[in-house]
Amino acid sequence: MSDTNELSLSTLAELKKNLHTHLQKSNKKLERQKEELTDSRKHTWFTQIGDSLMVLSTSIQKRGNQSITLQNVHTQLQEEVTLNPKLDIKENAELFFKKGKKGKRGAEISEKKVEATQAEIDSLRILQSKADELLKQKDDADPVSLEKLISEIKNALGETQNQNQGDRQKKNEPSVPYRHYTLDGWDIYIGKTDSQNDELSIHFARPSDIWLHVAGHAGSHVVIRRPKNAEQPPKDVLEKAAMMAVWFSKAKHTSYSEVHYTEARFVRKRRHAPAGEVMIDRHKSIRVSPKSPQEIFPSSFLSDD
Repeated sequence: MSDTNELSLSTLAELKKNLHTHLQKSNKKLERQKEELTDSRKHTWFTQIGDSLMVLSTSIQKRGNQSITLQNVHTQLQEEVTLNPKLDIKENAELFFKKGKKGKRGAEISEKKVEATQAEIDSLRILQSKADELLKQKDDADPVSLEKLISEIKNALGETQNQNQGDRQKKNEPSVPYRHYTLDGWDIYIGKTDSQNDELSIHFARPSDIWLHVAGHAGSHVVIRRPKNAEQPPKDVLEKAAMMAVWFSKAKHTSYSEVHYTEARFVRKRRHAPAGEVMIDRHKSIRVSPKSPQEIFPSSFLSDD
């Protein structure tokens, strides 16, 4: 065997070990993604149980229940349901509603993730099989085939590593001060915390910007940036900003909620008021159903995955 072939076979043997390691990681990732997909496909059942728990919430309010047997109000079947003992029945119902909404919009994304990971595993297994075949040939292994396979494996492993590094970078990215969305050229900003709500409403918002907040419930402050001398935002933009105001509030599980809106110059902070609490001197109201950013901007969220 030539020195070149011996070196190539040694390189291939080392790459095969790396392939095995990546396959193990990819298989574990696939298992997690399949579990997520299974959970996301339960969104109808989660919503049914939420409705069923709401029926019981007036008679059973206490915490500490780890499970409960109830009648599914949609199927009329008796079911035993696991609960969070730290939450009362109504809070557990809200948790099931949350899982239902998350599952509905996550099912399609989860399916795409499972398909992509499965394709990656299939590709790595084919390369692993080719490596086994050439390593068995030893002296008879074709040098051109060796170099070609080594290049293919390096490329495959490089793409996998780059993808994993990209996922880690996304997780480690610092959070921005506010949620920010653009709708038909209008910038919409949404506070994430009480202190951010204060900063957004009192310091960030310009006097002519449009300020929104769900009525009667704690939630995020929302600001539609209004360019100087611009007309009022279109009705569609105002409605969708109001929908997100309900979504990012304690009223997110209601069918409809009232949202107050006004120019930011009519929003003020009472002295010594707690973070997130403001007063408005005048306002108008709009009644909308809650909608998540994923529902309003579906293509943007799908393209990120």
